[in-house]
Amino acid sequence: MAIAIEGYTVVAKKSRINQLIKKKLIEAPNSTSLDDNNIWRCCFMAKSDALEFIEKLEKLDLNASQGPDSDVVLVDEFDRIIEPYCEWLITAVLHKSFIAWKEGTDPDSITALKGWNPKIGSGLISQNQYSDSNLEFLRLDENVEVFIDKSTGKEVYIGRTSDPIDSMFATASKVIEENFVSAGEPRLKGEYAKTVLDALKTLETIISKEPNSWKTNWYLGKGHLALGNLELSYKYLLNAIKIEKTEEIILRELVGVCLELSKFNEAIEYSESSAILAPDNIEILGNLSISYLLAGKIKEANKTISSAIKLNPKDKINQTLHNIIVKIEKGEISQPKNFIELMNPKYFQRSPFWKFW
Repeated sequence: MAIAIEGYTVVAKKSRINQLIKKKLIEAPNSTSLDDNNIWRCCFMAKSDALEFIEKLEKLDLNASQGPDSDVVLVDEFDRIIEPYCEWLITAVLHKSFIAWKEGTDPDSITALKGWNPKIGSGLISQNQYSDSNLEFLRLDENVEVFIDKSTGKEVYIGRTSDPIDSMFATASKVIEENFVSAGEPRLKGEYAKTVLDALKTLETIISKEPNSWKTNWYLGKGHLALGNLELSYKYLLNAIKIEKTEEIILRELVGVCLELSKFNEAIEYSESSAILAPDNIEILGNLSISYLLAGKIKEANKTISSAIKLNPKDKINQTLHNIIVKIEKGEISQPKNFIELMNPKYFQRSPFWKFW
């Protein structure tokens, strides 16, 4: 008796896994599980899902890493290989299908799900058969990733049993990008805020599994900024810069949040780091000047904004900032106490803080 191998198939000795199933220590993660007299199997469309399930089995003391007599193996329908090396499982091609059976038994019949046909096979296509340039992520429909194959125009579906981290990130980050808010700008409300909140929940799931992703931390910081959660925005942007110290886009956003939180010395620190990475960027120099200004370092603010104007004398925002600093030096206007006061029409006729994008 044999079983059908479809996609990435986890195959286990029935005697070993049945003990766990009967004790309710493990259950099949999807509806493809079946068994014959000797072996049990469960199929996956994504290899990462299969490996995650195997990891759960290993934690329950099943051997899935050392052959030739392991309890569990992963059989790849596409490359027709077994991992780890195994002597108790035999595989063979039957028409367009791939089958397996226990060594020493007779494959005189095949156990498969209803509708399976050896002349058709599983009908699945290996993810490796698609190049990154051909597949473009479209959406996530519950546990199904949907891509468009740009070479054919057809949609490609990949069912998942574990969290599809890449697709979840693509979906959530797109929402954050479509609702970007910079420091000092009005916060989101209503349906826009709800949409961003849902995206943040998705990103929280991702960060719990991949805490060292600077991009996920960055998007969490941007999302919380859009909702006005400044302390949380600060927390995640700080995480991001600790992970990736030379990413200027993190520093720029962190400066804006520090200014809103009146953490002026930190704003100076991160602005200076940002300026080291891009010394001729007039927006970064403008941000550094603002940081100096709010920290009460008027001379440094004037020197920095003067350097920015030399690089681009036509930049109206930096010209306005320079005029403000000069008036403060002359005592014509008072020094703003915080970021919000600086945005008052007394200083700026319009907000310059698109710089923190």
